[in-house]
Amino acid sequence: MDYIQVTFRTENTEDYTNDVLAAALADIGFDSFEETSRGMAAYCPAPTFVLYKMQETLENLPITDVSKISFRIEEIKDRNWNELWEQSGYEPIEIDDRCIIRASGKHIEKKHEYDIIINPVQSFGSGYHETTRMILAYLLDMTLDGMNVLDMGCGTGVLGILAKKRGASYVTAIDIDEWSKKNATDNIAANKLTGFSVLLGNADLLKDMSNKFNLVLANINRNVLLRDMKCYSDAMCSGAKIIMSGFYHEDLDMIKTEAKQNRLQYRTHTTTNNWTAVIFEKRINTYDHEK
Repeated sequence: MDYIQVTFRTENTEDYTNDVLAAALADIGFDSFEETSRGMAAYCPAPTFVLYKMQETLENLPITDVSKISFRIEEIKDRNWNELWEQSGYEPIEIDDRCIIRASGKHIEKKHEYDIIINPVQSFGSGYHETTRMILAYLLDMTLDGMNVLDMGCGTGVLGILAKKRGASYVTAIDIDEWSKKNATDNIAANKLTGFSVLLGNADLLKDMSNKFNLVLANINRNVLLRDMKCYSDAMCSGAKIIMSGFYHEDLDMIKTEAKQNRLQYRTHTTTNNWTAVIFEKRINTYDHEK
């Protein structure tokens, strides 16, 4: 799938401009964001990008001077992103000195407990982003032996791959992007893993998976999380946990409110550079109340 990359220059605006801008763009189909030295790069699947909607979104941002925001639009063709990453020096990523994420062509001397090969087909999803790193860190601290895991919006598959290496019995990975489905499948093969299925679709696929999963991983964005949280909860067995990320700290209360309505009890959260990852647990019965 082709993507549209919009590079925004937001320097000299309010400190919160990037946060507000990302949240507004997520409402009109943008699914990935990356901070830059002068602002932010935002990515939208080409078929869903509508210029006038983006312009209207900018005009209605709740900031003092919208005129200070400028942008540049580029079309990113579906191409050999692995080759581009190799050329640009995609370096290994370490998580808590226990896990290393590297491209297949990158060899390292230091031994890690978990050595994960990820050859990303796009410039996001390798493990560099704060949301991915926070979830990976959580997984390293959890007992996953024998668990049935769901990885929603799996991207490269890196979260599900670590879960499988940590002892999960089976991982179901789902993504709406054919690009991601193929890449996750390739990365699973590169790590020589079995007990995995990668499906193309959205949360509608969970309708036939009630009470199935012991752990759900959902690194998407605020609006999708809010929209699909009931589907996630219905697919979780009693006592199961869900780790959600892809949203800013100021959205946490909103996420908590929706989670409570779907029998998900808050456990803990982590914030890095204003990005937040949160863990909820499915209540065993409807009489439990969040403390």
